[in-house]
Amino acid sequence: METPGLKIPFIETLEQRFRVVLASASPRRRELLDRLGITYEVIPSTFAEDLDKTQYAAASDYVLDTAVQKTTDVFHRLKGELLKPLFVIGADTIVVNSRGVILEKPTSRDDAATTLRGLSSAVNTVYTGVCVMADTGCAQPHVATAVEATDVEFGELDDAMVDAYVATGEPHDKAGSYAYQSLACFFVHGIRGDYYNVVGFPCARFFQMLRELHAEGVI
Repeated sequence: METPGLKIPFIETLEQRFRVVLASASPRRRELLDRLGITYEVIPSTFAEDLDKTQYAAASDYVLDTAVQKTTDVFHRLKGELLKPLFVIGADTIVVNSRGVILEKPTSRDDAATTLRGLSSAVNTVYTGVCVMADTGCAQPHVATAVEATDVEFGELDDAMVDAYVATGEPHDKAGSYAYQSLACFFVHGIRGDYYNVVGFPCARFFQMLRELHAEGVI
């Protein structure tokens, strides 16, 4: 039996007042956002996601800026449409290995295998940047942002395990080349932080953002 979404008054107000858009094609983000019971459209960002990582002092700054750019792209593409005011939700997720290297989606099977070997017997950190842009009738949208970090401890991965996992095809579209919510659960010894952040969308942090926007009178 499907669990009904949360019907909290300010979430209903959000739906009534705004055209809610998720600027992501990620099925995992859609699944998690569905749990709030929000009616929304999926319009993926076309932002190239080619920011220069060397220009950022911290991985958290990089992932947040990418999320902001993705949200901005969709907001401005839709701004001229004569519908309800926009409320655009964007996110970006990266993995940072124990050496501080930012890992995004692998470019090939070999890249995925190399990434996974680097995660073996070490702790990596998953960062998700979240950005919300709301059209409140002012010249500039109201912008709210947040970054969530979760540490993920991997067990030892030998070559046979890496090759078997890469052969499934699962790593190819995942930041860090793994999906904890699926087959990679067999490799992860533990996490510290929000599980859903590792999946790709920090639910509790996003809900807190909505509560703060309600308190500020935005929704």
